Amino acid sequence: MNVFQHLDELKDSDGVGNDAIGLAEVFNSLGYKSHFVTRQPRKGKPLNSEFHLTSQFQHPTASNDIHILHYGGAGYPYELFLNLPGKKIIRFHNVTPAIYYKDTTTPDIYLAMEKFESLSYLELATLSIIADSIWCDSEYNLQTVSEYQFKNPYIIPICKTYDSHSKAEKLSRNHSLVFVGRYSPQKKWEDLIALFSYWVKEFPDAKCLCIGSVIGAFDGYFERLTETVRRLGLEEKVNFLVGKTDEEVISILKETGAFVSMSEHEGFCLPILEAFGSGIPVFAYAAGAIPGTMKGAGVLLKSKDYPSIIKQMKDNLFHQEKRTSLISEQYKVLEFYNRFPFREEISKILSSGIQ
Repeated sequence: MNVFQHLDELKDSDGVGNDAIGLAEVFNSLGYKSHFVTRQPRKGKPLNSEFHLTSQFQHPTASNDIHILHYGGAGYPYELFLNLPGKKIIRFHNVTPAIYYKDTTTPDIYLAMEKFESLSYLELATLSIIADSIWCDSEYNLQTVSEYQFKNPYIIPICKTYDSHSKAEKLSRNHSLVFVGRYSPQKKWEDLIALFSYWVKEFPDAKCLCIGSVIGAFDGYFERLTETVRRLGLEEKVNFLVGKTDEEVISILKETGAFVSMSEHEGFCLPILEAFGSGIPVFAYAAGAIPGTMKGAGVLLKSKDYPSIIKQMKDNLFHQEKRTSLISEQYKVLEFYNRFPFREEISKILSSGIQ
């Protein structure tokens, strides 16, 4: 039997890529032959799977095969997915609302993103009719598609094992702040920079480490961020770090004072769990899937009142007992994810629900 995972491009460093690679390992362990069907050629590390391009797909398929479409919006030629024989599973990650692009990019891009959002939900309506099951990576994402009445809905977190770098905490860790994600408007990098402008007044040695990738389609947004940095006179303090490997990101996290997310739309937010594993306190605005992903660990920020956030951060960072407890709880949540029985859960779903 074969399992075919369909997605635009298989990357090693993003949440969808990590999830797809993890699922491939699970299916291999269950006796399936793993395949990836992508629009873009594979550029990452070798994997125990076969790769196919959508434009050249000719591999034989059968009714007992499984097809998984990783869905984060329109773009993949899903007619291929629809027409192949076999069971159909939607792996739903999220669709970013167009409103985040309204005043952060150009009018043309905002209009294009409105069309993209509309088309994505039209596609989901069609997929809900033909799909045998939908696997969401968070409760938030399940609620997002609840009105479509997909058959056999399940919540299965991103299929990944996280490294844990537990060690004795030192109160003298530096004062720098870090966030990891694409430079896209829903991540609200400008709010992180604004928060940092308050933080650095109290801690002049601090830096703001913005680890991400520039998305060419979001024309004007990254330039807006760099202009904000110039306007605030923070050129020497805010560092935009691009092209970092997973190993380099973890290394930076381990040496930074705190992870801070101002993002307002996340379907899961894998970097938060990587920060948990790096042993640094996490402060995150309570939006989208973030509260569900954090599961009570870290510190949820209820508003964007920067002076109040600064006080909350200092109360947790520089009080030894609170800080130690905070990090301990983060490790416990990370252990939950590392112990999640992906193989058993997926095997149970396949045997009882859709196959």
